[in-house]
Amino acid sequence: MHRVSPVWHAFGGAATALAIGVAAFGLVPDPRATNDSPVPVVAAEPVASTGPGFAAQYAGRASAAADRLTTLPPAQVAALWRDLPQHFVSELIEQRPDVVGNLEGARYTDRDDANIRRLTTVKEEALAAEQLALSELRSPSSRGSSALTAAEASARVEAVEVLLALFTDAPSKDRYLLSLDPSVDGPPLAAIAVGNLDSALYATYFVPGMNSNVLQAEDLLRGVTRIQQASADSAAVLWLGYESPGPVETVSTARAEAGAVLLSAALGGYDAYRTAVGLQSELTVLAHSYGSTTAAIALADAEYSVDSFVMIGSAGVPPSISLDDLHVPSDRVFASEATADDIAAKGQFWSGRANPASIEWGARLFSSNGTTLADGTILAAVRAHDVVGADDETDQEKYLGDGTESLYGIRKIVTGQPYDITPVAPAPSTDSTILASAAG
Repeated sequence: MHRVSPVWHAFGGAATALAIGVAAFGLVPDPRATNDSPVPVVAAEPVASTGPGFAAQYAGRASAAADRLTTLPPAQVAALWRDLPQHFVSELIEQRPDVVGNLEGARYTDRDDANIRRLTTVKEEALAAEQLALSELRSPSSRGSSALTAAEASARVEAVEVLLALFTDAPSKDRYLLSLDPSVDGPPLAAIAVGNLDSALYATYFVPGMNSNVLQAEDLLRGVTRIQQASADSAAVLWLGYESPGPVETVSTARAEAGAVLLSAALGGYDAYRTAVGLQSELTVLAHSYGSTTAAIALADAEYSVDSFVMIGSAGVPPSISLDDLHVPSDRVFASEATADDIAAKGQFWSGRANPASIEWGARLFSSNGTTLADGTILAAVRAHDVVGADDETDQEKYLGDGTESLYGIRKIVTGQPYDITPVAPAPSTDSTILASAAG
């Protein structure tokens, strides 16, 4: 269960983010300044220590309050947000949904409200950017990069339409838009929860692998929903908060390293929130394929009070990271790789990353190869690398497919029942470093 250890990990590193943030308020010199003129240091306005006090301090200045909140660590944001008067929260959401929607430490239902409010505006901005990109593409002076820019702009429009369909055309009281970042090229970054993360006793962050983005949200949410159905007291987050790689890029850890910074911020924010409100929840990080590379780097970075880490069909863990580096109890690190998954091993081999499903790495291994339970229930084998397909029917025999042994094991782990999973005797080592040596 939750071990109190609030941590602040800002997107670009805590120290740098704080320095840049407070510089915006004239508190310290802006480290990005390009001239040699001295910037005066101005004493910071002390922040009230309570939510009501903060609301009184910034009465009539909700936008300024939102900006100030971005300079505070999530633990302080969470402590203030816990007791903010509702009328002030409503003002913050109305005036600065761009801040509230991604504010680590804020209540997740408030973040959802802010992000959904933004969707129409985000679509309008995406459409304008698409029209500009298409105009440049048709221009006689079109550059070689214009086609890519236009394609990315169109993908952003399509992805925002996916979110609008999920949250406005067919809204669900059990679905929450926890974050929304349209600043990247192509589909916006986002995090979508099934179940209320504010109160869930079992919380799971699912980090998907290559080619995953908002365009695949509807398909991936079927798998995430099946995870959440393990308990009525659970919430499962589809974390599409990083720019995942294409197949060629998976041999590099560059995308994983960049994504790990963002995942660290999300996990640190959740830990700060539940500490502030006294929520005794169990937190699991579940990762598939290249997502396990990203998650392993994030978990090795610092302590986020993660109770379990599960890797399925892993594309490999950087050889510099061992089981003991993950800040997760060693007996609660799990891995599973189906015998029929012929993609995971290739990712490990060509990247030189270690296979966490090998006996040498030390994780607790569980089967995805199918079995029959003592009560006669037949669990299907996983017969592909994917977590889901294109619909319920093609989801079958995928890692998060209904009725698979892998989904059964994941549900047990995220609800604190790992003693019920089926262990697997690993085949002779498929550690990528050994394979690479043999191939050389």
